[in-house]
Amino acid sequence: MIVLNTTFHVHISADACFHNWVTTKYLPNGKKADLVSPSFLRLMINVQEECNSYAISFKAATIEDAINWHDGEGADMRNELCKKYGDKILFFTTYMDELSIE
Repeated sequence: MIVLNTTFHVHISADACFHNWVTTKYLPNGKKADLVSPSFLRLMINVQEECNSYAISFKAATIEDAINWHDGEGADMRNELCKKYGDKILFFTTYMDELSIE
């Protein structure tokens, strides 16, 4: 499985709206696109003052599935969010290959 992880740095003034966007739009859209095992995590470190950091992850069967959603519908959604909040919400994405530990 491929893990698609996007880390967001969110200014506290946009935090409540960001939470709503993640739970009502971003996660449901990813699940609709056949991405599985969604997670919404808060980082326990302070990356930047007056900001909270979050990791949102999905699993995909193939790297192509992950990239297609991330660069398609996922990108459209993130771009709308950035237009609305500007530099109050920043993000970066990492693709990871899940390895067996056995």
